[in-house]
Amino acid sequence: MATLSHGQVLYLKVSYSIRILLLDRRFVATIAIVVTAIGVGAMGVVLNVSQTNPLQVPPPLSPPGDNVGTIVSHGLEACAEAVYWQDFMPMIPEEGPPFFAVVRVNVTNTGNATVSDLKAIRMTIYFDDSMVPLVTLNLTLVGDLPEIGPGENVVLEFTNSGEQIYSPTIDEGTRLYSRVLVTWGDGIEMTLTTPPSPVLYKY
Repeated sequence: MATLSHGQVLYLKVSYSIRILLLDRRFVATIAIVVTAIGVGAMGVVLNVSQTNPLQVPPPLSPPGDNVGTIVSHGLEACAEAVYWQDFMPMIPEEGPPFFAVVRVNVTNTGNATVSDLKAIRMTIYFDDSMVPLVTLNLTLVGDLPEIGPGENVVLEFTNSGEQIYSPTIDEGTRLYSRVLVTWGDGIEMTLTTPPSPVLYKY
């Protein structure tokens, strides 16, 4: 039976590891294989593996403008807008001035069934005119969750205020937009894009 060389054994081990990483959707593998001929041959393998953020809501195909249309899916028509600010009053905590976001989701039920469990789960905030994310925030509903009957229109408000303090270094007036993950029913998902709006400072 043939005996594998040290280089061949290393190659097989790395190949198996790469297959495992590629099967896991939580990883994005950037693989560069450098082959250097030394005598019979040796193989060096360089791996650069970065774990993606499982909570990030992916960016759109292109950055949005000021006029973002509505999304229609499974009997619902929806759009969203967001407001961002940093709170510098009455005093700044040790972590820095807290950053807040409020998302308003405008929903019309165009179907025949009542929807009672529509929620905005999280949002990823991006810098205007780019695909560069600032942060991903979990969202909580402000007020009670209503039932949305056929033909009814409601505006739901969600915020990140229940989370730990998030305090980025960001200039007043910096324009941001968001991608908002909305769910309802039996695992139905919709991703809404908000038009860009400036960060406000509250003194």
